[in-house]
Amino acid sequence: MTLPNVSESFRAWATRLDWCIAFGLTLGAIVLQVVNMLHAGGLWRDEAAAVNLAQSSSWAVIAANLEHESFPLLLTAIIRTWSALGLGGADNELRILGLLISLGILASLWWNSRCLTAGPPLLSLLLVGLSPVCLRWGGSLRAYGLGVLLIVLAIAAMWQLLALGSRRRWLTAAVLNLLAVHALYQDAIVVAAICLAGISVAAARRNWHLAIAVFLAGAIPALSLLPYVGVIRRASAWNVTTHVAIDFDRIWTVLNRALAAAGAWMPWLWAALLVSAGLAGLMCLMIRRADKGRAPAELAGFLLGIAAATTLGYYLFLTTTKFPTEEWYYLLWMAVAAVAIDALIARATKNSPARLLRPLAALVAAVCVFPVALRSVQTRATNVDLIAQRLNQSVTAGDLVVIHPWFCAVSLARYYTGPGELMTLPPLDDYKLQRLDLLKEQMMNEAAMQPAVARMENTLRSGGTIWLVGHFPFANPPQPAPRLPRAGDGPEGWRAAPYLQAYGMETAYFLQTRALKSERVEIAADHPVHPFEDLAVRTISGWRSGRAPW
Repeated sequence: MTLPNVSESFRAWATRLDWCIAFGLTLGAIVLQVVNMLHAGGLWRDEAAAVNLAQSSSWAVIAANLEHESFPLLLTAIIRTWSALGLGGADNELRILGLLISLGILASLWWNSRCLTAGPPLLSLLLVGLSPVCLRWGGSLRAYGLGVLLIVLAIAAMWQLLALGSRRRWLTAAVLNLLAVHALYQDAIVVAAICLAGISVAAARRNWHLAIAVFLAGAIPALSLLPYVGVIRRASAWNVTTHVAIDFDRIWTVLNRALAAAGAWMPWLWAALLVSAGLAGLMCLMIRRADKGRAPAELAGFLLGIAAATTLGYYLFLTTTKFPTEEWYYLLWMAVAAVAIDALIARATKNSPARLLRPLAALVAAVCVFPVALRSVQTRATNVDLIAQRLNQSVTAGDLVVIHPWFCAVSLARYYTGPGELMTLPPLDDYKLQRLDLLKEQMMNEAAMQPAVARMENTLRSGGTIWLVGHFPFANPPQPAPRLPRAGDGPEGWRAAPYLQAYGMETAYFLQTRALKSERVEIAADHPVHPFEDLAVRTISGWRSGRAPW
């Protein structure tokens, strides 16, 4: 099967159109990234924890606490190096690092497209570069953006190795695979998929020397992960507190939310493009002519293999780890699918008038997506830094700051410098990192809340004010908290959610029946705040001896 040919003048005109639209999409993505950086504000809790770990006193301290981070060491090393250059003290300096990673994602899409299609990226710029999920979470101080950047480069490098060979290209592919797996644990799934697809191409050629080279380019990075086995084993002892039932419906719900962040119609566009890319890949598989060492059939098999293996591997990863996923968990899959879609459609329509559909579809969709993305990036990551400013001005000695849920204390502790004590429910000994191990210990203590209640009572009796930060389940009439057994012994197992709810209810009931006065404190924000960390503030004061609700 061959594709219909077009004239050289048409091909030249269409190529210019591709480049013009690609430059326009890139410029739009850069504008959105800059707007996101300028509006993001303070560091939300996971970013604050990442910076705290990276800025620890020594690498020994980092190694001892690595199980409290969700990623391997690469991002930590980058933040630490950035800080050593004197750029890690202020939030805006750290936000610049996030911007550079976001810009790197755009650059990786360009290099990937040049390697796979010898042309500019179009659909991948639309699906990834303009995606609010990529703009916000790819540019945050988490490893998702870095993992995407490196895996997109790794796909291109492996194809370069398959198409052109050479020791230099093998070294490039191996190094990018190595960096990718040390950026994001999930990248190991995609690296395995890349290498399996590459071995398949080499085996189809009966080039066993190349097949071994591809295998080694994946095996070396895999072996380099062995030092993390102990880290993962230690973390698994307390990660059970976050486990939830993960099935296809739950995965699809969150994935659909990630795709729809750019518009309610975007999941349908994704579906149409995935089907089109699949058909384009099948068309390319039927093409038997060589193309300067880059047979369309080989490229199609390579990309379809990566996409299929990544999808299956990622599904198994999510259902096995049982983590409650959020939108950013799917950014890696979106990037892999997007570059495969872009390259497959570009190669299949290269010599056909249908090649105009790709740039025009990208342009029309981008015009619709850009306003949605622009609104999305004009959002603060958190309001906790603003809350801390108010607390620093108003909290006096003898006051008590109580934040709930506990994991939000990491971001508050970064900014709060007032004289009053900061306490979570239940109290923990460390607010620098997300210490699930400390929470698990408290969940096994049936009297975990007694110290917290005692501190609140002492504050109210002595005339101090309790500053509540976060979400507390006040009820009318007040509702006492359920009595839960030690974690691991009852029907809830090790799940933290019911215990956190009970801790909040116990606090709310105690304050409603013992305190005299409650007032909401307004926290003014210069921009809308992302709902993921938009906390409320309330003051509680006065003490009554009898149990009478407000």
